[in-house]
Amino acid sequence: MNKLKKRLISRVSIVLLGIAIIPTFSTYVNAASIGTTTINQNTKVSLSVQEKLDKYVTVNNNQYVLSKESKSIVSEQEYAAAQQLIKQTNEAIKKTDSVINRETKVATNEFTLSDDKVKVISLNQGKATKRKKYHYGVNKVTYHWNYIRVYLNKNMTQTIASGALGGLGSLIASYVSGGAATFAVGAITAAVTTFVGNSIKGGVWVDYNFLAKTVTRTGWQ
Repeated sequence: MNKLKKRLISRVSIVLLGIAIIPTFSTYVNAASIGTTTINQNTKVSLSVQEKLDKYVTVNNNQYVLSKESKSIVSEQEYAAAQQLIKQTNEAIKKTDSVINRETKVATNEFTLSDDKVKVISLNQGKATKRKKYHYGVNKVTYHWNYIRVYLNKNMTQTIASGALGGLGSLIASYVSGGAATFAVGAITAAVTTFVGNSIKGGVWVDYNFLAKTVTRTGWQ
């Protein structure tokens, strides 16, 4: 086993043992919370099913809405899981005063108001952009209805890659807690370590999917 694999296994073990340091908003058996409600950890929806559901998710009054028409293309359990997650994500959006971009369906609390502070005139798109140079980056989290995109600056990326949590648990604690946070931190830590290897060029971003319970994409900021 090479040094990278040993380091990765050790790091994930530390994350899974570090449940106590991740804040929780409520305690449930075999469940975890986003905002103040719970989602069953055993519920898992494949990425292909989520892709089918995505076109049935719209934005209304700054909340995600899943059309009942989607019941015809997925199982009852998959529909219920998606509805529950959307409910929890909507509560988290309210809690963090985020705004959903209707086109990208990505929510962020980074936006620009009009002079009278009534209308949103500029909104973070939540997209990874192609750049010629690597950047130090920022630490923040943005939403989609079924995943979060976690941005880690170069310093936090270095810390995580060296074997420490580096505040990752605290960063996502405003969005997810309990057992779900433990799984998320473990998956994100492993993905970051694998992605950067021994060459940390800048900050990174990671997409963590709640329904599939896995990291789907990573990139440089």
